[in-house]
Amino acid sequence: MSQAQAAGKREAAHPALEHTLAATRRQRRKLLLAVGSGFLLLALACGAAGYLAWRLMRFNEQVIATVELRRTALVLRGSLLESESGQRLFLLTQDASDLATFRAAVQLLPARLAALEQAAFMPHHRDNALTARHAGEAALAMLQRPIDPDLARGMAADPSARQAIATALTAAGALATDATDELMQLTAGQRRLGAHVVLWIVLCLAAAAALAAGLLRDTRQHLRQLAGREVLLLGLSTTADQRVAQRTLALSEANLRLEIALSATGVTVAIQDSARRFTWISKGEFGHTAEAMVGQTDEEVNPDPSMASVVALKRGVVETGEPARRELCIVHDGAERWIDLSVQPLPDGAGATVGLIAAAIDVTRYKEQEARIRLLMREVTHRSKNLLAVIDAITRQTANSATSLADFQTRFSSRLQSLAGSHDLLVQEDWSGASLGALVRSQLGHFADDIDSQVEITGPPLHLQPDAAQHIGMALHELATNAACYGALSVAGGKVVVGWTLLARPDQEEACTLSWQEMGGPPVIPPTRRGFGRIVIERAVARAVQGNVKADYLPDGLHWTLTFPASLIVRN
Repeated sequence: MSQAQAAGKREAAHPALEHTLAATRRQRRKLLLAVGSGFLLLALACGAAGYLAWRLMRFNEQVIATVELRRTALVLRGSLLESESGQRLFLLTQDASDLATFRAAVQLLPARLAALEQAAFMPHHRDNALTARHAGEAALAMLQRPIDPDLARGMAADPSARQAIATALTAAGALATDATDELMQLTAGQRRLGAHVVLWIVLCLAAAAALAAGLLRDTRQHLRQLAGREVLLLGLSTTADQRVAQRTLALSEANLRLEIALSATGVTVAIQDSARRFTWISKGEFGHTAEAMVGQTDEEVNPDPSMASVVALKRGVVETGEPARRELCIVHDGAERWIDLSVQPLPDGAGATVGLIAAAIDVTRYKEQEARIRLLMREVTHRSKNLLAVIDAITRQTANSATSLADFQTRFSSRLQSLAGSHDLLVQEDWSGASLGALVRSQLGHFADDIDSQVEITGPPLHLQPDAAQHIGMALHELATNAACYGALSVAGGKVVVGWTLLARPDQEEACTLSWQEMGGPPVIPPTRRGFGRIVIERAVARAVQGNVKADYLPDGLHWTLTFPASLIVRN
């Protein structure tokens, strides 16, 4: 699929996706409305059910009270009838057992009358209950009179007694009838209330069913929309995954190229905040890893005072917002390093400087090469002068010892070739190292005829590192030149002894000692001028090989000794 087709599909998918999202929002609103309606119906149903339950509870209370009132009235009427019948039966039969029945019924009447006190608080039955109570009390008073057969017959015929009992019986019967009628009404009310409860429940269930049906229909539509949106989103997700994978691959390749480029160029790139704390760095520096440097400042990474120039340069960039670049010398663990430091301000969205980006290139090698080139240029100039002096000395010595012109030409030519060979060896051995014996012989090559006669070379086989070989060769050349011009090699009877040896020093590392001793030459006069040759043999070579030089200008001849660490010797 081409990029144009993919872009067209994405553009076509966007309106469909927006339509689907709009439908989803509408469905969400409908769902919220339906849920709110459902909660409202539930609240109404709960309120109605509570009200109906309260009504039903009141109905039940009224029914219970009415039933109890009816039972009390009937029991009171039965007790009155039983006491009256027991009295009449005793008067007729004069049987003591009938009198016991009468007395038992009379004893129960006070409790029956006391039960009517509760009915006196019921609005519908207050009058009948009070009438029945008063009539019952009057009848009870009549029945509690002493029973004498003669008196009892008279009492039985007493109209007031019969009237009191009849009134009590009538009031109790009326109260029972009223309670029965009200009980029937309450029962009918309960049936109507139950019908209302059932009807309300049916209506709520119907409304809930209708709401559920509507929700189910909308849910099915929403599910179909979701299925379509899922297919659409799946396509968009696949396209997005492909684009993310492509961009991730491109970013990984770019990061890899950046890392390779930074490693190849030796550039160290770092990002620091406004407080000059590292937030990211491409590689570790000063013995720290990149991860350990994050969160630290330059002073914390390297506390040497030489870092003050780096700190000042970066602080100026943060304060002024102007980029800066400078070559600076930094000292770490006693070793000097030159860096080409370029600092750029890091702005935020508003243009304010919130940090900096620093790129440092280690130019120590180039600085050393530059210093070496300067030294070599001076050496070339000086050597040119010395070369002429050496050639003059070679000419004079050759002429003094030559027996003929041909002999002079042969010896003179060989000595010039030896001199040229020493220069070639110095250049060739500059970076690959050299045997110390070969280095000495190359520098004394123009005295090849005098080796073993005027020049004595002794020492074990040693191979020097390139830098050490270069500087020691320069010193040997200066010594040989001085010896040829002014020292032991300037006269026929002079002699030079060159030797070296390895020394094992206690509590120190192993060292190598190279000595140059002249004897039999002209009387030595200590030099008063510090020229280039003297600088080379006394200071430059010692500093280059981290060693010590001792030069004694004795009357019999120069005695020069160089002591340097054995670590400059290549063991293999």
